[in-house]
Amino acid sequence: MSRVLVIDDSPMLVELTVRALTAAGYQASGAQDLASLDQKLTEGPFALILMDVNMPEMFGDDVVEYLRRQKKVTAKLVLYSDISEAELAGKTKASGADGYILKSGGLEAVLGGVMGLIGAPALGVPAA
Repeated sequence: MSRVLVIDDSPMLVELTVRALTAAGYQASGAQDLASLDQKLTEGPFALILMDVNMPEMFGDDVVEYLRRQKKVTAKLVLYSDISEAELAGKTKASGADGYILKSGGLEAVLGGVMGLIGAPALGVPAA
């Protein structure tokens, strides 16, 4: 399964990241708040959930605990932020997230990070 969920309060970043992941062959979708996150979780399991750390109604590192304990999510949970790498690494360790990706690395860092955590996307393209 190569489903990836992107959680960020920036509509532009969600759209760009989802487009890049989709172009790379992942089944990607986005959420911008807790309500849309809960809706997406009802659509089936994800292999990886990429979440922004600093959001208006929540912090991504707090959402890790919510997803693991309350929602029983088994996906790889990855923090995504433009804070310093040392701070992001600390938040990752403290929250129990599976990894982190720096926003400063751009879409290439996202694709490389996702691939490193869940592997290349499954090729589900039917033969013509």
